[in-house]
Amino acid sequence: MGPPQRPADDRAVGALELFFDLVFVYSMSQVTHLIEEHPSWSGFGHGVLALLAIWWAWVCYTWLTNTSAESGDLARTLIFLAMSAMLVASSSLVEAFGDDAMIFALALLTVRLLHVVLLIYSARRDTRRRRTFLRLLSILLIGPGLVVLAATQDSPLREALWLGAMLVDFGGPALFGMGGFNVRPGHFVERHGLMVIIALGESIYQMGRAATGDLRRADVVVAVVLGVLVSAAMWWAYFGLKHGAAARLRRAPAPERARLARDAYSYLHLPLVAGIIWYSLGVGETIAHPEEPLPPLFGLALCGGAALFYAGEVLYRWRDHHEIATDRLVTSIVLVTLIPMAPVVPALTILVAVTAVSVAFVAWEVWRQPEIGGARPQPD
Repeated sequence: MGPPQRPADDRAVGALELFFDLVFVYSMSQVTHLIEEHPSWSGFGHGVLALLAIWWAWVCYTWLTNTSAESGDLARTLIFLAMSAMLVASSSLVEAFGDDAMIFALALLTVRLLHVVLLIYSARRDTRRRRTFLRLLSILLIGPGLVVLAATQDSPLREALWLGAMLVDFGGPALFGMGGFNVRPGHFVERHGLMVIIALGESIYQMGRAATGDLRRADVVVAVVLGVLVSAAMWWAYFGLKHGAAARLRRAPAPERARLARDAYSYLHLPLVAGIIWYSLGVGETIAHPEEPLPPLFGLALCGGAALFYAGEVLYRWRDHHEIATDRLVTSIVLVTLIPMAPVVPALTILVAVTAVSVAFVAWEVWRQPEIGGARPQPD
């Protein structure tokens, strides 16, 4: 049987969007690098803020390209300029709270300004949509404006301004609604699935980077194999229930569809991606030093990152089809209980435990085939 036909008002993710998303592959690795370069709780907090800023920049362009399939030369040129600005922002990310703070802030502001221009340009023939988008200007630009202001300040005011910027960014759609945005379900679901793949790719990159030069050590090879199994379990958890997601979004009435897309994807895919990124940080440290206990920060990243991913799965599935994914909830809770063990046992031992929990989750789903949201686990 061939793949199901897309409705006339839907479309697949285009080559330009895939090209645009490549810059976020680098952005993800830079978040991990930021924390590695500043291995402290404040550095971890900076990494969280940086990930929030990068995620929302991507979310803005995802809604833009989902709402409008604009593909003229001007639109393409503006997208390429936005890519360039995002690459500058990503390149300065490691010192976004230090020497390169203003470079990062101005690059991020440029990314958002180009988004506003593209948004208004895409609605140039639709007066109602254009007016709606113009009303969003302040919300779209206050956040990056606060990040620019933060670049001129010292801690803790700098972090307070960053936090305010993120509250404006994430709170704007919830406060002002999603009027003017029409969701193409298949495209929206596919685009976010690709972002999950990008995050999983970051975990693979971190494992390979950490193992380079030490592959003659048996414990390093074992850690790499176990780390991949944990990432594979995350892949199973997400893509095993991906079937039917677009259909559920399509069945929702137009106003509710936009709200569902905002909540289930723009908001609740963030803990999925964040969990994978933090896991990447922890598993990289584990592979680099398998015989030593993990420092508390990296132990939290390894176990807590995986736990956050499964907790995000629970929240996403609940918002998507109003059912609690019990097996994912139990998996998350068990992973949380491993966090206190990480600083007192060898890193490889705690990775064995995380792998055992992850494999047990997948084995349960393969055996029991639990139905969640009218679908049974069936990854591509």
